Amino acid sequence: MSEQLEQRFDAAMMDIYRRAKSEANYNASRFFQMLTEHRGLETARILLHADTVSEGYTALWERGRLDLTVEALIHDHPEFHPLFTQEELGIARRRLIDYKYPPLIDPVEPLIGRFPSNVPNWTTEHDKHLGQALMEEMRGKSGAGG
Repeated sequence: MSEQLEQRFDAAMMDIYRRAKSEANYNASRFFQMLTEHRGLETARILLHADTVSEGYTALWERGRLDLTVEALIHDHPEFHPLFTQEELGIARRRLIDYKYPPLIDPVEPLIGRFPSNVPNWTTEHDKHLGQALMEEMRGKSGAGG
């Protein structure tokens, strides 16, 4: 693993600590202590391998700020995925789904791959394609009636 990537992850972990304090009024003192003792990567692994979510995760969920959790940092930034095992990435994703993290609640996602499509990038850009289809439909209806 790249030392530079680990250093960027350390900085991102410190950033979510600062943002939780300033944006969510949550002082994650235990999280900060873990970062100073273990750095970012080991702190993330400790939290991911715990049997339950941390008190900090719960506190941020209560504030509607799951985006400031370690799990969201890992999930939302694919550049950090090489630092983690598939199991760890799965733990982060499952926790976010269990707590209804908005970016993971996509009603179309369960349907992807279930129907044949000749649109090559449907899986990654389905929102764009659905939006375009809706706009075309709306333009057609407004043009026909006016």
